Amino acid sequence: MAPIVSIAPGHENVTLALITLFLVLVFYSLVFPSLIFLLPILFLGLCGHLFFFRDPNRKINFDHHSILAPADGKIYEIDTSKGIIRIRMSLFDVHVTRNPVSGTITDINKQEGKHWPFVSFIRRGTDENARQTIQIVNSIGEFLVVQIVGIVARRCTSYLSLGDQIQQGERLGMIYYGSEVDVHFPPKKFEILVQKKSKVIAGQSPIARLKDLT
Repeated sequence: MAPIVSIAPGHENVTLALITLFLVLVFYSLVFPSLIFLLPILFLGLCGHLFFFRDPNRKINFDHHSILAPADGKIYEIDTSKGIIRIRMSLFDVHVTRNPVSGTITDINKQEGKHWPFVSFIRRGTDENARQTIQIVNSIGEFLVVQIVGIVARRCTSYLSLGDQIQQGERLGMIYYGSEVDVHFPPKKFEILVQKKSKVIAGQSPIARLKDLT
């Protein structure tokens, strides 16, 4: 049986190293009591690492007529004319992102930029920050997932490669420390299901649905 919560891919070795170091420090603090003061510091660091890099296993709400949220967070902005939904993540959200639709990866593009903070009264992060854009194509059309880093986040990762055939809800990558994830989709084909400030969950919350299902 798979664990309910695992660690995001690529961070297992760091997690194991922190746990090992904590256990070693517990042992040596029994011999050298002066080391005890380091235990709470290391324990808090370990807890913080486990919390931020958590990767819960989820039951995906597969629906090929819908676009699922690619990230946990709140809807920041909706552009119905261009077909864009922007989701902002807090430090407390799960930062593993997921595929909003099934299809083929046709492009992965990284773009350098600024590191403005994501706050309600500053839009420059959305427009100017460094980002990674992943293009997905299927029978419905072309979709973009844009991972935008923030003031603390300095990078985002993708688990995908060009030409990959992906399934809706599978893990797409990870974006660090409170950021933004945007979804671009064919605007005339979809009805938007969410409102500004709606809370969404990656792989579970439908954010748009095909208008004509006949």
